[in-house]
Amino acid sequence: MAYGGYSYIEKSYRPSKDDFVVLFWLDGHAKIEKLAEAVASESSVGTWTKISTMNKKVWTNYRARVYKIIKVDEKSGFVFIAYPYEHFDQKNVLQFFASVLGNLFGLKELEECYVLDIKIPKKYQKQFHGPGFGMKGIRKYVGTLKNKRPHVGTIVKPKVGLTPKEFADVAYKSWIGGLDLVKDDENLVDQKFCPWKRRFDLMTKALEKAETKTGEKKLYATNITDSSIERMLDRLDYVKESGMKMIMLDVFILGIPALMKMVYEARKAKLFVHAHRAGYAAHHRGNFGINFQIYEKFWRLIGVDQLHIGTGVGKMEGGALLIKQFHRIAEDYNVPEEFYIGSLGQKWDKEIKPILSVASGGMDPGKVDAAVALHGRNVVIQAGGGVHGHPGGTLAGAKAMRQAVDAVVAKKTAKEYAKNHKELRAALAKWGYVDPKIIKTKFEFEKKKRKMLEGMVKKKGIIGIKAVWEI
Repeated sequence: MAYGGYSYIEKSYRPSKDDFVVLFWLDGHAKIEKLAEAVASESSVGTWTKISTMNKKVWTNYRARVYKIIKVDEKSGFVFIAYPYEHFDQKNVLQFFASVLGNLFGLKELEECYVLDIKIPKKYQKQFHGPGFGMKGIRKYVGTLKNKRPHVGTIVKPKVGLTPKEFADVAYKSWIGGLDLVKDDENLVDQKFCPWKRRFDLMTKALEKAETKTGEKKLYATNITDSSIERMLDRLDYVKESGMKMIMLDVFILGIPALMKMVYEARKAKLFVHAHRAGYAAHHRGNFGINFQIYEKFWRLIGVDQLHIGTGVGKMEGGALLIKQFHRIAEDYNVPEEFYIGSLGQKWDKEIKPILSVASGGMDPGKVDAAVALHGRNVVIQAGGGVHGHPGGTLAGAKAMRQAVDAVVAKKTAKEYAKNHKELRAALAKWGYVDPKIIKTKFEFEKKKRKMLEGMVKKKGIIGIKAVWEI
């Protein structure tokens, strides 16, 4: 089943500790072995025909190797490919993306091509610094290292349209209500109705006033994302000079080179980087795509400090098992491989600090207990509508969110805590309560039924994987 005159299938091969390992789902017009060879060839050293310029050194040292295929039928299956470290450029993520996540998507033999995961070797990781502060650094600043309570935040709503003064007034109410973080939404930067500098100046005053009133440290994630590097650098410098501590970047939209530059400058300026993932789903939905965990791994490697990963209980896609794996990738140093989720796991170098997961999208106080059951306490629980949609307004909504988190610290359920806290009681009356037992039941099911889930995925392919993603 040689592709272009060469066979890339080597089932006896065992990836070395320095190899990149990539897990693909492939379906197409040819046998799965040929599809696997085509992908390995196109993403490493080969092409569609035998070439006179191929030599032993290239073939031996730089080719990709298909070392495992799990066939679902004759023309589809899961393909494991190992790539030698030497194939890739130094500290050049784009060259890696162009190779492994690039031209192969255009192969006409393929009807489906989904890159489920990439395992990044420690040798490659050592080229990067990872987060400048990460989870521990943010907790230390906010003052939650000891009690380990979840952080709570909000996105000012409506997304766009408020004046700077209106925006700052909403933020102030959110902070004094007990929230740790207020952030811009992904589509607000420097529009005429709310110029960035004017908004930032008023937000600085509101934050300082809120800190004085509450005695707590507060954060504002100001969106500096721009198509101009110069404008972003100007804003970053302005944030630094103001004494504020956090910037926000739309990391997928921004792209790797600009992100690496801005993270580097943020680290020098001692600023936290809040990473919004807007746009990634366009490359993920459907059966031609790239899974979020791949982007997440590279963003941790590059060095964001906190990252939207999904909620598992809110409005964004992704069930509890999938989001839990995303959380492990963000926080843990040794992430287990879970084939039935489509994850290769990941071992991180000790220098690549954990990042703080952000659970955002359709959240409200009644979902806090379930979110903590899924994510644990190392999470930012972020609610927009779930704060500003409260019957008592923004201040009451912020109090309700903080009360729900305080209940976790007090080892009480939100329903119990609501008996003596009217804002939380009103929130539960409006939006209801998601029982954390639902999450715990899913994790117990996963633990008991791993073999069954693996069998289903091996039988049904990507359909089975996506069914697990919804659990």
